[in-house]
Amino acid sequence: MAAYADLGGLGTKLGPSVAFFWPMPNLVPLLLPWLAVLVLLALPSNRNPRAWWIWAPLIGLTLLGAGLQPPFLLSDNEVLSVSVQVASAAGFGLTVLWLLGAALARRCRAVGIALAALAFAAVSLLAFLVGPASESLGDLSGLEPAVFLYRFSEAALVRQFADLSGLEPAVFLYLVLGWIVGGVVFAGALNLTGWSCRRRFIRVRVSLWLPLWLWLTWLAAGGLVNGVMRIVSGERFDWSGLLVAPVALALASFVTLLPFLILSFTNAFYRERLRQLLRLPAVVIPPPTPVPAAAVGPASR
Repeated sequence: MAAYADLGGLGTKLGPSVAFFWPMPNLVPLLLPWLAVLVLLALPSNRNPRAWWIWAPLIGLTLLGAGLQPPFLLSDNEVLSVSVQVASAAGFGLTVLWLLGAALARRCRAVGIALAALAFAAVSLLAFLVGPASESLGDLSGLEPAVFLYRFSEAALVRQFADLSGLEPAVFLYLVLGWIVGGVVFAGALNLTGWSCRRRFIRVRVSLWLPLWLWLTWLAAGGLVNGVMRIVSGERFDWSGLLVAPVALALASFVTLLPFLILSFTNAFYRERLRQLLRLPAVVIPPPTPVPAAAVGPASR
């Protein structure tokens, strides 16, 4: 926690940051992302006992984030602290993609990517808003596009749906757009990975192609956002940030995806769901060839 406004006689404006643990006064908002997952598990396409294994990667990411958050806050490492929050929230979005994979596969590729991005953004944003939050608004001007999600966490992202009338609408607009871009990156990388593995679907090929396409899609998205913002602001294009940030984002994205990949590699239900997300044809098992009955001759006496 750091001061951004004039505190008068209470202290200096640019004093040292202080770690502050803000307890949740009401657990209902925190349960909303989990309830969304339960609703999706009730869909007809997910009425399979094996579908409930989706809790394993989701709970694993949540527990990992909860365990890493206090040390990062105590060490005053804001970037890593917010990265953990973003990864935990993205886990809910990826859970939604895995649960909606069958429905998304029935759409055309462009519509499927758009719907996947919106579903990912909606649930991830919900999980992010009810997660750990700051209590002050910061100045978003001059923000580098590659790290704007980190800075958004310093806005007034409350743990309950309280009065937001005093907040800048641009903060939430950029936050929504940021999660939609993340959804497009995940959905696009999965589709491109499926195109690269269309001839042979094996774990190693998926595990090698996916981080590559994540990097390329983050590079394209970062270049587009950076270019638009530079045109609007009239500043020079930041090539160094464009080359470094997508590598970090791709690595973080793949680490977040890894528990879901492990689930898909070890669970028959989610292996088929991964094939649907990759838009690979379903494996058709031919029926067994009927064995003709042996001719029975007259019994010999």
